[in-house]
Amino acid sequence: MFLCVLMLLLLPGMVHALVTGSGDRVHFDTPVDDDVFAIGGQLSVNAPVRSLVVAGGEVLVNAPVEGDVVAAGGTVTINAPVGGKVVLAGGMVTLNSTIGRNALMYGGDVKMTSNTVIGADALVSASRVANHGEVRGNLTVSSQQFTDTGKAGHLSFTRERSTLGSEILGFLSLATVLFSIGMGILGLLMIHFTPGPFRLVEEQVRARPLVKILAGLGGILGGIILTILLALTVIGIPIALCVCLGLIAGMLFATLFVSSSLGRFLADRFGRTLKDWQYFLLGFVVLQLSFRIPFLGLVILAIALCLGFGALMYALPSCRTLFPGGSARV
Repeated sequence: MFLCVLMLLLLPGMVHALVTGSGDRVHFDTPVDDDVFAIGGQLSVNAPVRSLVVAGGEVLVNAPVEGDVVAAGGTVTINAPVGGKVVLAGGMVTLNSTIGRNALMYGGDVKMTSNTVIGADALVSASRVANHGEVRGNLTVSSQQFTDTGKAGHLSFTRERSTLGSEILGFLSLATVLFSIGMGILGLLMIHFTPGPFRLVEEQVRARPLVKILAGLGGILGGIILTILLALTVIGIPIALCVCLGLIAGMLFATLFVSSSLGRFLADRFGRTLKDWQYFLLGFVVLQLSFRIPFLGLVILAIALCLGFGALMYALPSCRTLFPGGSARV
């Protein structure tokens, strides 16, 4: 449920343009009048930005954000005003500022300090929650341990039972959220840095999709069998590892290509013209939500993997022309 809400909230603020950043340490020390996407080990925002979507080990926001903030990481800290809404997920989440609209927070520990003022509603789900601030709308908390010395227009608290199963389920849920956000950011980075190859594969997704599904299924099964056979020879273990890594990478990228193609299809159906990264985000949200449908979601995931993998296989010869030394036809 949290992932569905997160993905639906992610789209509205994504408009106009895009600034990206990646690396072990990513710092924004000069104002950015644009939407910012970043992924890295340590991320800090020390100058005003328009909106922010980040994922990393440590996320620190020390400067005002005009629009929305979507952040995920081991530690997430918001120390500056946010004009829109915030969607935060992490092991430890600290909110220490004013929020113009709604707040959605999920993690191990969530703390709202005495400097926190949320202009509308707040939904919090965590093992431990502490509220020392003010929520002017409804505050909904689901937690095993809740400390409340702050104020709220209306408080709704549900105590979760602490069991090993619930702990494991909570960890897996958080891991799924972080993985999905990471996949989304990976897709955006691919579109930003390798738009040509990405678009070539996406075009293959839309061309004879049934053929691509069958080709992808054959490629995945063939790759698995080849990996096993090579590994059994012992001398072929290094090659088997390379084949296995290539297979995993191809399957990882497969749903990203399908997401972009699906977004373009949906936008065309509604007569909308968007930018490439907006097509991707639209399709990514729809596809991720589809994966969460009981039973049917597994079928959709399998089809998306085969379709994207098959499209990648068909596009590889054409992709060679986009790199130095490539000689294949365009």
